Amino acid sequence: MKTNKQAKNWWIDAVLMVGYLFCFYVEFTGVAGHEWLGVGLAALTLLHFWLHWDWVKAITKRFFKGANGKNRWYYAIDFLLVLGFVVILETGLVISTWVNLALDNYLVWLNLHIYSSIATLGLLVIKVGLHWRWVVNTTSKIFGSTRAPAPAAAPAVVPVRVPIDRRGVERREFLAMMGVVSVGSLLAISNVLSENLVTKRITSEALAAADDATAPASQTAVQTAAPTSAPTTAVQSASASQPEPTTSAVLPTPTSAAAAPTQQAVASCTYRCDGHCSFPGRCRRYTDQNNNGLCDLGECL
Repeated sequence: MKTNKQAKNWWIDAVLMVGYLFCFYVEFTGVAGHEWLGVGLAALTLLHFWLHWDWVKAITKRFFKGANGKNRWYYAIDFLLVLGFVVILETGLVISTWVNLALDNYLVWLNLHIYSSIATLGLLVIKVGLHWRWVVNTTSKIFGSTRAPAPAAAPAVVPVRVPIDRRGVERREFLAMMGVVSVGSLLAISNVLSENLVTKRITSEALAAADDATAPASQTAVQTAAPTSAPTTAVQSASASQPEPTTSAVLPTPTSAAAAPTQQAVASCTYRCDGHCSFPGRCRRYTDQNNNGLCDLGECL
């Protein structure tokens, strides 16, 4: 019964660790998949917390009196992990496409979400290191091969005691397990940091392009609106001094006059983002309010 409980806890913790590492690869999961994966991991975290609720209550009551130093360390790290998951969940909801808030300080919330995720991953690595014996022993019990029973007529074998360097074996097991966990965590952290740099560059370029687009447009509007009254007055005075002709004047076609504003509008067309993202997942700020299948940041203003 206890073995089944340990195996269940191992599988929950393994799915939590692997799923949490996948959260650092948004280009693979996509924004929608990243959000649903976060919700699923939050549910598994609550299940893990509920399965260890008796231990949490016991250490909480005896934290300052009666609990040993080892359990206090475990409790402190678990408390920081819960706090980190709360910050990740709240910041993730603020910048999520589900809530779709218009945030002026989007990068601040994004950085808080990313760096709290990195800090929480570091705490998870420390937690795995503190429980490494349980992880190794439970893993060997789950995936270890069972020995076939010896035949009944087999002669008795006298066991020979062979000295085993248990410290060396434990050291190798610890280094192997922590090596795999550390390398996976470092790859995930480097990937999310590189994505964050790309997002910052795209956002800064988008803001700069928006500022450059609005400034010339306002200046052009002022320059074109000012001289309209003077030519109109000159034309009116000229028409008043000359006699009105009897023949009807041929008015110019407005096609040539209308072509200039059209060319000017095409020339002033700017893009807030030159990524041209046609589907969600390549960029964290992908939005499609007009449902045309293209990111709104890459459409002409």
